Amino acid sequence: MRLIAFAACLLLTSPAWAQGEAASAPADEIQTLWRVDVSSVGSSAAREGRSRSVRYGEDWASWVTEQGAQMWLDIGQRALYAQPADQTDIMQTSLYAEARRHLDIYVALSEGGRRDVISFGNAGTFDRVWLEAATGVASQSGALALTDTPTGFVAQYNNQLVFSADYGGEGSRCETDSIDNAHAASALAWLPYVAPIHPEIMARLSQSSRFPCAFSFIVYSPDSPAGRMERWTRDVDAPEVLPGLPPLPENATLIPAGADRLNQVLEAAQSALSGARGSAPTPVDFFDESQSLQEDGDYAGALLVQIQETHHFGPCPEASIGSDRLTCAYASALALQGAEDEDFRTLSAGLEALAENDPAAAVERFALFIDRDGHAGAAARLLTANALISWGRVGLQAHPELDPAQLLAQALVLDPFAPDAYWHLGQRYLAAGAPAPAWSLFDLGRELPRPIEDTPLAQVDVLEARMTELAPFWLPSAPSMPVQ
Repeated sequence: MRLIAFAACLLLTSPAWAQGEAASAPADEIQTLWRVDVSSVGSSAAREGRSRSVRYGEDWASWVTEQGAQMWLDIGQRALYAQPADQTDIMQTSLYAEARRHLDIYVALSEGGRRDVISFGNAGTFDRVWLEAATGVASQSGALALTDTPTGFVAQYNNQLVFSADYGGEGSRCETDSIDNAHAASALAWLPYVAPIHPEIMARLSQSSRFPCAFSFIVYSPDSPAGRMERWTRDVDAPEVLPGLPPLPENATLIPAGADRLNQVLEAAQSALSGARGSAPTPVDFFDESQSLQEDGDYAGALLVQIQETHHFGPCPEASIGSDRLTCAYASALALQGAEDEDFRTLSAGLEALAENDPAAAVERFALFIDRDGHAGAAARLLTANALISWGRVGLQAHPELDPAQLLAQALVLDPFAPDAYWHLGQRYLAAGAPAPAWSLFDLGRELPRPIEDTPLAQVDVLEARMTELAPFWLPSAPSMPVQ
């Protein structure tokens, strides 16, 4: 993949201390070795033992997965970095995408929280509470009974002990101190990535200014249908081998999540952000282009350019006369001049069909213009794709030669300065259950050198606020732990 230049662009937005081996990691970190003992439910005899090395900063955590991947959770940047073993590529995923992925899984398997028992085929059935623990999402509260203990607290489900937290003190099984206030928020943010902890337990953990020096939990899942108990204890010894991230190695290539699906789109976006495509077009530029096409007798092209202007700056204002939205101000004049032009009438009929909620007729007309280039071609593809999506499954079956995602990607490549293209293509990936590339597109669109307040892309803020509300423990804020 030709993503090296794009990676260089992304590195500019990373924390300064994360950029290469020459930059040292922050001095605020602590290094912890966790000893993990795994046993069968109801048995105290460990059947498996392992250790996990973790680094905690004040707003980040890093660890190594069992598969050897280096992981770095950057709370401040709202990003998760993953470097597979023996690879130089580092994948950057938005934490909002992680939250949406887990939320989608929960909603799909539990039917929005309505099912009390979840079926996993040959693996058996499980109470919804275990899905809530696995996804970190719960639609209802009160599933668990939480009780304070002299050393922390415990949680029970159906009278079975399913979690215990130990902060130290008399009667504790801890071997060293609990994690202090400065790093507790980062430890809490790290926890869902390594253990299936129910949101009610996460909420209780967040009420303490420290993070436990020992905790245990029970898991029932397709991988452990009979259940397993994991006991995590902070070891008194320091880790011998530490996670390598951060900082980012100098030879690493930083790749946004979903890059394998977005090759040409990423190159086009990078060219816009880096200045390789020149300056972003202004309302005056669109007006001049539309006027030039009118003078050449291409009234449909002029109208498409006017439409593409709205994909940059939002709908035309009600009072466009005297505003800087010149194509909006001259829309009526174009309609008069193009009234006798067949292509103009066809395109106008498509717009009327769309306004009358007749996407089938709109697609038939818009599709006639998708072979155009430049701003006109981008507008035609956006119009066709969105009308096809509005038409639904029937429309997709009626036009197998038209792929909305492909049309939207082509529109973005033709005009990578248009915020609407990033929004609509991102929405298409969300609908397909792929939030990682969706948020890569949303984040790229918000980096464009133009305001987006009046464009659909501004709705990403609403989406993210909703994700924070529904899946708060995938979207932590640091520091967020209370001070005792």
